[in-house]
Amino acid sequence: MSFEIIKLSEKDAFSASEIEKLCFSHPWSENTLASEMESRFSDFFGAFDGEKLAGYIGGRTIAGETEIFNVAVSPEYRRKGIGRKLIEKFIEASKEKETQVIFLEVRASNLPAINLYEGAGFVFCGIRKDYYDDPKENAILMRLAFDGTQEFEEWDDD
Repeated sequence: MSFEIIKLSEKDAFSASEIEKLCFSHPWSENTLASEMESRFSDFFGAFDGEKLAGYIGGRTIAGETEIFNVAVSPEYRRKGIGRKLIEKFIEASKEKETQVIFLEVRASNLPAINLYEGAGFVFCGIRKDYYDDPKENAILMRLAFDGTQEFEEWDDD
């Protein structure tokens, strides 16, 4: 099965919102996604199986720093390398924008996602206690720096 990774626009917000509902306890609405997709600071990429959106990634770059908002793959398409391809595409696009560092948050219990991010070069840089609801859970903060170092001063969000 091959997937095409392309840049998303607000016309893809409905499909992305449907994936959100399958993946997250507090999904973003179609309107929120469309608004963020329209922003000149944001990039969203989708993995398509023909005409069907199988997964997407989105984030925002401001002042040389990028934050990944969401990586979501529809359950029927998981374990097919889509998440890895989306991360690779997002990293490539971030480098083209001369991003210095990418940050993300992930549920502490989401070991498949943590492994995915570590495989892409992200490292642990902190914890946000009780960041998530339904269920209440800590967020692991991760970063990927493009200056050749991954050193950081560890902190947590008490």
